[in-house]
Amino acid sequence: MANEQPDPMDSFETWLLRRVAQAVEAGEVPSSLLTELQAEIEAARERPQEEGRAEAVQDIAEKLGIPLKQAEHMLATLEAQPTVTRELLMRRIAEAWLEG
Repeated sequence: MANEQPDPMDSFETWLLRRVAQAVEAGEVPSSLLTELQAEIEAARERPQEEGRAEAVQDIAEKLGIPLKQAEHMLATLEAQPTVTRELLMRRIAEAWLEG
């Protein structure tokens, strides 16, 4: 067990929660956002991965106003990236989300 690599998503989730907490402390976003984010992360861990993926694709399509097939392609492209690249892109997306 000691040789297991950490889950790359765990490091992103930790970073995201810390970043949102900083934004809350700075008064940039409401504190309810951190609470909602924590609840969503916990709920996602309890759902089957494929169900979570389907919800993510649907959410992306709705938020961006694009066809579902295009959102599926975007997510598949992101998932195909090396871990370091994928995490960097996700952090940039999260930063833009917090700014917007």
